[in-house]
Amino acid sequence: MQMIFLGSARASRADRGALAPVGARNRSLNGGDSTSPTRTARAPSAAREARSLPNPTAWIRRLLGFALSVSLFGAVAAEGDPVLLTREHVDLQLLYAPGTTNELYLVARDEDQATNYASTNVVLVVRQAGETVIPPGFEVFGEPGSPFWILPASQDPELLYLGVSAEGIPRNVLAEPLSIQLVRVQAPGWFFVWQFDPGGSLDMKMDSRDGIGPADVIQPIVGSHAHFNWGFSSNGFCDVTFRVEGRRLGATTNLTAAETTFRFAVEPLPPAPPEPAFLSQVTASAGQLTCELSGTAGAVYRLQTSPDLVKWEDGSAVTAEESPVPVSVALPLRAGALFLRAVSP
Repeated sequence: MQMIFLGSARASRADRGALAPVGARNRSLNGGDSTSPTRTARAPSAAREARSLPNPTAWIRRLLGFALSVSLFGAVAAEGDPVLLTREHVDLQLLYAPGTTNELYLVARDEDQATNYASTNVVLVVRQAGETVIPPGFEVFGEPGSPFWILPASQDPELLYLGVSAEGIPRNVLAEPLSIQLVRVQAPGWFFVWQFDPGGSLDMKMDSRDGIGPADVIQPIVGSHAHFNWGFSSNGFCDVTFRVEGRRLGATTNLTAAETTFRFAVEPLPPAPPEPAFLSQVTASAGQLTCELSGTAGAVYRLQTSPDLVKWEDGSAVTAEESPVPVSVALPLRAGALFLRAVSP
């Protein structure tokens, strides 16, 4: 007697994608652009820009896969899919809410729409227009000639204009400066934040390439609003975690916000993973197990069999279609259990 079990699985997948060729734009590390040296103002967008990401609703749900929430401060977005910010004027805004759990908070504020987003409800998109190469003399960012992505400190209508703001915090309440500390970076490459001083020298604020420590910090003054260059050494997803600290005037201990993680999506992004395969319509005859495989059309799945759910043996590769695809595997010669699954690479 033979027992047959069906299932599906997904193998682990890294959040990385192939590097695309560098485009015609020649963006410099100080935020300049040889094709458009003069920045032009743009009208506030009436709707979220999402066309740079394919099929955003289903794609975001499958590829990003993190919990959603909404900000408790100011105008807020409705719950749902993460909001994609691509070309807006956005600030990482410090908020002070005395009497709440942490009292200090860090949110993404869409200045065009006067809307605050909790970090878990927003994706900061670095469009492919921000891709350049590291020039000679800037080895601190990596090997010269290597691909590099920048959200510049000067406004570019094709890119997210990302700053840091402590506007709205009342004066004479918190000691200055405040602190936005880099805590952690989870990404296929390195993360940088920098400015250039009036003399043209590089002023690095955050650099994950040389390790993360106390020097990786931005220190805004209460009421201030500043823009920085944000750099990424690889495309894909970059999760950056910050911790905000401040101190009330006259106090001896700091107020420390909960660690806040923002997700940057640096284009081009990896393809969305296929849906798990579904096996149905099982029959067994003439030494063969036959069933039908349903999955994401065009995705390749590999059949695997096991006698014990511990050791799995690879079988044939199957490309899913719009309608179920018939598949078959040989039954073992001796009686026993047979487990069958379809995995996506």
